[in-house]
Amino acid sequence: MIPIYLEMTAFGPYAGQEIVDFRELGDHKLFLIYGPTGSGKTTILDAMCYALYGSTSGDSRTGAHMRSEYAPPQEATAVSFRFAIGRKYYRIDRSPEQEIAKKRGTGLKKAAAHAALYETDEDGAQEQLVAAKNVTAAVERLLGFQADQFRQVVLLPQGDFRKLLLAGSSERQQIMQTLFHTQRYARLQELAKARHDALASQYEQVRQRREQCLADLGIASEEELPDKEKAWQDKSAAVDAQWREAEGRRKTCQAAFQAAQTLENHWLLRDQKRREAAQLQDQAGRFQEKRDTIAILRQAEILAEPCRHLDDLEKEGKEAHKAAEKARRLAKKAEKDLAEAQRQLAVLSARESGYKAACEERVQLTGLQEKAGSYRDCCLEESRCRKVAAEAEKHWNQVRQKKEAEKQALDKAREAVAGLAEQAVAAEQAKARWQALSDRLQREGQAASLEEQLKEAGKQWQHSQNFLEKAAAKARDERVAYESVRALFLQAQAAVLASELEEGKPCPVCGSAAHPMPAVRPDSLPERRDVEQHQKRADASEAKRQQWEVTAKADETRHQALKEQYDALRRQYPQDGTLADWQDKAEQARKAMEDLQKQLQAGEALKKAVAAGQARLSRWEKDEEAARTAAEQARTLAAKAAETKARLEADLPEAYRDLKALQQRLDALGKAIAAYEKDLQQYRDAVVAGERQAAKQQQEAQNWQHQVEVLRDRFSQGVQALRDRVVAAGFESVKACRAMQAAVGQIPELEAAVRQYDTQVQQVQGQLDQEEKAIGSQPRPDVAAARTALTEAEKASQALVEEKGSLTAQYQRWQQSKAALAALQQEGRDLTEEYKTVGAVYELIAGKQTGINFERYVLGALLDEVLAAANGRLQGMSRQRYSLQRSRSWDDKRVKQIGLDIEVYDNYTGYARPANTLSGGETFLASLSLALGLADVVQAYSGGIHLDTMFIDEGFGTLDGETLDYALKTLASLRSGGRLVGIISHVPELKERIDARLAVHKTDRGSTSSFEFA
Repeated sequence: MIPIYLEMTAFGPYAGQEIVDFRELGDHKLFLIYGPTGSGKTTILDAMCYALYGSTSGDSRTGAHMRSEYAPPQEATAVSFRFAIGRKYYRIDRSPEQEIAKKRGTGLKKAAAHAALYETDEDGAQEQLVAAKNVTAAVERLLGFQADQFRQVVLLPQGDFRKLLLAGSSERQQIMQTLFHTQRYARLQELAKARHDALASQYEQVRQRREQCLADLGIASEEELPDKEKAWQDKSAAVDAQWREAEGRRKTCQAAFQAAQTLENHWLLRDQKRREAAQLQDQAGRFQEKRDTIAILRQAEILAEPCRHLDDLEKEGKEAHKAAEKARRLAKKAEKDLAEAQRQLAVLSARESGYKAACEERVQLTGLQEKAGSYRDCCLEESRCRKVAAEAEKHWNQVRQKKEAEKQALDKAREAVAGLAEQAVAAEQAKARWQALSDRLQREGQAASLEEQLKEAGKQWQHSQNFLEKAAAKARDERVAYESVRALFLQAQAAVLASELEEGKPCPVCGSAAHPMPAVRPDSLPERRDVEQHQKRADASEAKRQQWEVTAKADETRHQALKEQYDALRRQYPQDGTLADWQDKAEQARKAMEDLQKQLQAGEALKKAVAAGQARLSRWEKDEEAARTAAEQARTLAAKAAETKARLEADLPEAYRDLKALQQRLDALGKAIAAYEKDLQQYRDAVVAGERQAAKQQQEAQNWQHQVEVLRDRFSQGVQALRDRVVAAGFESVKACRAMQAAVGQIPELEAAVRQYDTQVQQVQGQLDQEEKAIGSQPRPDVAAARTALTEAEKASQALVEEKGSLTAQYQRWQQSKAALAALQQEGRDLTEEYKTVGAVYELIAGKQTGINFERYVLGALLDEVLAAANGRLQGMSRQRYSLQRSRSWDDKRVKQIGLDIEVYDNYTGYARPANTLSGGETFLASLSLALGLADVVQAYSGGIHLDTMFIDEGFGTLDGETLDYALKTLASLRSGGRLVGIISHVPELKERIDARLAVHKTDRGSTSSFEFA
């Protein structure tokens, strides 16, 4: 980061606008900032630090505290800082929360804090907004470090320049993590730990599943599997043999039952057919009567057509007689109607004179109709024009009133828009607070979750530790028992050999011919089988102990990892209230933010309302002019209509001015004339039609009377012929024949019944013969006994089938559990091998033995490079006396934050000592060397971090003249690398030795600054 341009307004001792243009330095890369005490030298560094991070260089004052006491109330405190990072240029503007004078009226108002970051071109003429929210976070991403690290690497504040040198391992680790981006090494440790914990958890799950498999198999250990499997096979073979025997019995009983059931069905069917044959024989007489009835109905059916012909003649004669009577009545009515029409025509002729007078009056009134219509239209037009004129006048007044109301509303809206800027700033501040509280709430939630997990992990660890102690005690007891039995066994074997020794013969073990102390046979002689059983139990107990040891170790590792996470989180976010408190704070901040955003949205709507109001006001002004013009035009039209009306009244008499009454009279005359003409034509037509109708009806009556006489003769002849045929067919009379004809429709039903009866007789007799033949001489079977025997055989077979199926299913499940047990044994062995490898890697990365984890090891190597770069300068400035080195005193492994402590090696004494034992001047030289060395190494490793600038506030006053020369030479050597170095000091020698100087002048109205060049 290279500073370009700094603008301070009402900041610190600078009352007005103060500009520090670093471009004036040109090629001068080393410059001095000097001035009287309290003039504002450090304030320049405060301004840059505040612009970037919102805090001052010493972090002891806020931006609000930096408001100038010399500034007038209307002058707002603000800082604008332009800087370059590589080939990119940026500008940041920041102002604190402050109270300034109101623009209107008297008194003060609170102005909210504001910050914005822009990317610009080299000249700063063109800019693009990078961030208006979370500006500090955006700056941290650009520069690569936070405010505290900035004050320890780039800007060495007054009284704080020793912090990097004297910082502890933990604080120094945070600085170097950010600068060198070593979080990936910590991530590697987390991944190794996660894999380590996952394997421990998997192993525990496999162990539990193995115990469950053993329980499912019904055994205590894998050695019992062969015996258990043979027992299953023997039981299955026995049940299978029983089932085959029962199944043979079932098939025999089933065949016997089916044969008995078939014969019983023949017996039952023969009895049924005998009963049916007897019933059919009882019905034979009734069906013979039906055959006789069918023959009689056939004769009646033949005579049906002559009977129908005679009925048709009778019906036709009756209809002809009715038609003749009707024709005679119609002839009389026609004569009567003709006489009435002739009378009405005579009456109508007497009204002819009135008809002619009405026609003449209608002609006269029709001539006046057009003038009356014009007069009516003129009256309506005059009334309409007067009404339009009144409405136009009223509309004109309404438009004027609305225009005035719109103008007043627009003035009020403009006043409200003027105060929106303050609300926008307040909304940004509220949103930033809500985001910060939301982040803190998330962290508190993580802490609560970690705390709960930590408690559970502690319980699990204690649980595993208890089981481990029990398993260890059992393994120890089993091992002691095994060793005791083994010793007795060996002693017994020696006693056996001793019993066969003979004096003078060599011992088969040692070869000695002398046997001074032969072994004595013990009272109880254990066998080899006893020794092997004790050894198996001892080995099994030891394996169980090792399993619990792995489990306990995994639980301990998980507990420690959770504790480290929780402690790290609490170091970064110390506990300050409950989770509910933070939730309440976040909720309050969210509501405040939403309220302000709603106000802003309302403000935006207000701005739109102002623009819309201006547009509406313009439209109302146009509408007012249009309404005025319309009112004048309406008054002119009303006057013209009145003139036309007066002219028509002079030409038209008053009696004929009412067009409606005139039209009603014309309508009445027209109706009367039309009615007369219609009646006249109607009665003339009625006379002609009556004459024709009377003649027609008389002729019609004569014709129908002749038809009646002809039909009467034909009916008499037909009656005699039918009577002769009925008697010949065997009926007593025509009436009896007609009675039988009514039942002719029953013939198909009677014939079908007779056919069905005959068919049933044949079928029953045939089936009866078949059943008699099937039974033969066989006796009737006992079906119930056969069914009982079959049922018992089926139950016995089914019970064995179910037992066999259940046994098969149980054996299959047993085999599945056996396969699962084998798989779990292999999985457990694989996990054990993998756990050994992963555990070793994890312990190495986590530094369980050395106390230095992988990330701290990498940081230690980087710190060695930083110290090497720093020593290149420190040895020169200290005349080869001092050099910085890492402390190697790590005896206490309980201290987790080790490996990054710095100590000073004194070549004069040959001993290393802590850095805090250096004198003030020596501390300054060491701090300066460390800062420069860190800058060199950071730029070499981190391409995104540019340490092109360094500011040093005081510290040179503690150096003697010779040491000061060495220090200045060291700082001057930085110019070759293009680094800008600024020094704040009161030392007079520096003013003489540094050509470029920024002089700060103190006055009673505030301070000013200017560059000086020798």
